[in-house]
Amino acid sequence: MDAFEYDAFISYSHRDLKWAKWIQEKLETFHIPDGADEPFTNRRRMRVFRDQTDLAGVEVTTSLRRELRLSRFLVVVCSPNSAASRWVNDEVAYFGGLGRQDKIIAFIVDGEPDSDNPALECYPPEMRSTAERAMLGANVQEIGKAKALLKVVSLLIGVRFNRLVDREKQRRRRSAITIAAILLVVSASLAALLWRNAQISRRNRALSRDVYGAAIVAFAQKEVLSPEDFDRIRESAEAGNTYAATLVGDCYGKGWGVQRDDAAAVAWYRRAAEAGDTMGMIALANCYLFGTGVEVDAGKSFEWNMRAAEAGSPEAMLNVALDYEGGHGAPQSPEAAFMWYSRAATEGNDLAMYNLARCYRTGYGTPASPDKAFYWMKELAEKGNTEAMYNLAIMYQGGYGTAENPKAAYAWYRKAADAGDADALYMTGWCLENGYGVDDPALEWYTRAAQAGNEDAARALERLEMPAGQPSVG
Repeated sequence: MDAFEYDAFISYSHRDLKWAKWIQEKLETFHIPDGADEPFTNRRRMRVFRDQTDLAGVEVTTSLRRELRLSRFLVVVCSPNSAASRWVNDEVAYFGGLGRQDKIIAFIVDGEPDSDNPALECYPPEMRSTAERAMLGANVQEIGKAKALLKVVSLLIGVRFNRLVDREKQRRRRSAITIAAILLVVSASLAALLWRNAQISRRNRALSRDVYGAAIVAFAQKEVLSPEDFDRIRESAEAGNTYAATLVGDCYGKGWGVQRDDAAAVAWYRRAAEAGDTMGMIALANCYLFGTGVEVDAGKSFEWNMRAAEAGSPEAMLNVALDYEGGHGAPQSPEAAFMWYSRAATEGNDLAMYNLARCYRTGYGTPASPDKAFYWMKELAEKGNTEAMYNLAIMYQGGYGTAENPKAAYAWYRKAADAGDADALYMTGWCLENGYGVDDPALEWYTRAAQAGNEDAARALERLEMPAGQPSVG
């Protein structure tokens, strides 16, 4: 039997409550992969303790010391706030006194460790000037909160950080589908939802015709559903609105306006799915895929994805393609994966377009075709996809699927760089350094400055664009 009740105890200043709640939710919902340390052999979720009492004016209580003893790791949300907190320091001291100094993980959200400036110090006194502890953790300011979280997870479950990063890149395709589904409900489908709800209202006079729409608007404005908003959506769902039923499932699954209940989320997703709502079908498929509220069942996940795909959902078409490619719940089939990628891409799904270009580039499920790979990558890049912009620049530079075009390569590297892509930032610098696709590096910047109204830049443009040997007018 596991000697620890919790995998992690989160210690934090209550001024950093938002960060502590975020870490707790992310850790508790993280799907643990195969190959994790022994405590996770038979489970796929972490158990996390976060003190939710107000510690001002009290010592670390007997109860908290019990929770600290029963926790495998101590995760400290480090910031100038926690560095000044006596209570965080007491928790670190007590946990370290149990002989578990090597199990203390720093999650730095603000400030600097071992800083010469007391106002910037982010470590409580018990964590300062200890090289081993400084190395055991992650800094949000350096690698971003997503990767910082993965670094903490790698320490908690004993899986290499790089493996988790690669895994998350693969899972990101599916999570993007869920996000897109929510956004679809909140924005693009709002008019349809209100129209549908109006019809329901005519059948049920007790229900306001815009009750669901009002809750959606409140959600969009506040980013958090209140219990009253949830009640309105559930009322609409119980009156037969399948879109609302799916959102009720989301509320239970995320704890929006109601206590989180994965089993209730599954029940509402199933209700919406069986009534024909494709978003409900996809959500139910994801529950079976990740074991949320139900036992993991890849076959049922594939079945619901297929039903949604056949009903015309581009997101579900992508899921079916991914299932066929990975052999999840269905026999692995490159040809079937390619076919469903094609259907979803034709419907405008970004991730399907990206994967279809990959299929044409590598010959996966179809004969390799550089021209078609270039076509789909360009289509996706023109929609604003950063990874596609970068890949399209590589294609222009290497003459893959098109003639080599240095100017086009540089232009697409710049677009991807402007969107924040690190590799594109490097390649933009390389192009400027080597004059690849750029006649005069200064010309572009002077042009942009002149367009913004800078008169000095306008004069510089006149000088640079003047024929050789002609004197400038000063």
